Amino acid sequence: MKFFLILAALVFVSSFNCLCAYSYDAPPEIFDSSEYTELIGKHGESKKYKIVVPFTGPDGTSDEVAMKKVDLVGDEYTRGVAHGVMLAEDIAEFIKIKLPVFYAEMVEDLDVSGLPTFLQIKIKKFGLKAPGIMDEALSWVYQNEEEYMPPRLIDEMNGIADGICMKLGGNCDVSVWLEEIRRANMLPELIRMACTAYGAWGKASGGSDTAGLVQTRALDFGGGPFANYTVIAVHHNEGMRSFAMVSWPGFVGAVTGIAENGVGISEKVWMTNDKKNLQKGSYDGIPDVFVLRDILQNSENRQDAEAYVQSINRTWAIFIGVGDFYSQKFDIIGYKQSDATVYDEETMPTVTGQPPMESLVYVDKHPQPSNDGATGTLPTALGDFYGDISASNSRTILQYHGTGDVHIAIYDYVANEMLVSIGRINRKGEYKPEGGEDDSAWKAYNRPYLRFSLDKLWNSN
Repeated sequence: MKFFLILAALVFVSSFNCLCAYSYDAPPEIFDSSEYTELIGKHGESKKYKIVVPFTGPDGTSDEVAMKKVDLVGDEYTRGVAHGVMLAEDIAEFIKIKLPVFYAEMVEDLDVSGLPTFLQIKIKKFGLKAPGIMDEALSWVYQNEEEYMPPRLIDEMNGIADGICMKLGGNCDVSVWLEEIRRANMLPELIRMACTAYGAWGKASGGSDTAGLVQTRALDFGGGPFANYTVIAVHHNEGMRSFAMVSWPGFVGAVTGIAENGVGISEKVWMTNDKKNLQKGSYDGIPDVFVLRDILQNSENRQDAEAYVQSINRTWAIFIGVGDFYSQKFDIIGYKQSDATVYDEETMPTVTGQPPMESLVYVDKHPQPSNDGATGTLPTALGDFYGDISASNSRTILQYHGTGDVHIAIYDYVANEMLVSIGRINRKGEYKPEGGEDDSAWKAYNRPYLRFSLDKLWNSN
């Protein structure tokens, strides 16, 4: 307990009535998603909804939050077909039109060190604007990692390709679409996501040892089309726990999600502050996002997830946050090719260089040890709200840290709810209105949240 003496002056009963170290802006609004959800399509037992929430922005202009939700029912192939049929137009626009533009603009940020020499030379010489180079790189990653992939996820990708052509008809070529889907699902293996994660329970979340878990996942991915193509994908099958992912059209891997009576996941790339900030890895293992998907679908609790990641062929270094309904606690797994180490409230600060706090495990958006240091924005806000780190107050904490541009998910394990905020991108891939000056105005941490009842998600409504 000696590690937690720092908290003595930081426990407050109410976050907005306390004497906080800093002045915080009012958090974004919360809307109940069920009031804005409309059924717009079906395929077999699966359903497609649109969610459109109009609101008035801080500058007084009309704005809206818009996303799709799909309930996918059946085995992996069947769910894949439904995914492909119901989201065919979205997949075609996202993968065939928007992603190539994104690839051409992100060449400077692409780490090519794990690719074969011939591809490294091509990319460095011609850049990603040269036709086909990014496709070639993503295809190589898929081919190298396919032998490690769960066969059922390969079946799901096959189903998506079949479903697309069922919907589009005409001269639609399933084999061409299958290659497109495979490549798109390898994108997170090439592009690293910064992000922030924390889990608070007990004295941190509610001021008592028995208070339940609140977990956050803030996705920092930079520009690109991702925010505007958000899909909430809820998977159901007989004999399988249901799970929900905040995702994109055509994706089967997971970056954000929570499972019924199982676990919730957070994720962040594990970069360090040394000269070569990406740690050693390779493409000889299961794609990171497929690992996260397996955790969601199969793990009953944190211990299950931790044992699983320690048993597999790993690729690239990330932090995996896992909380569960059973224990109402949260760990962060330091996931590397060489090993997978579980960190808790006392040991995580040895990695981040930031203060330990009882019943709270966190990692900020920076390379580690954190560039922000011990008095950074995340530990400051967590300290100010300590004792009431609720789902609602997490909006303020994440906004103050400036994390979560593409999307944010906050899991409340006691209320059985998930809050989701998504960013919005203009035609130039910027998080601001056309002609606007504030390039963070449309980032998720500054935009309204939608409240999803997990019971309703598991019961397909």
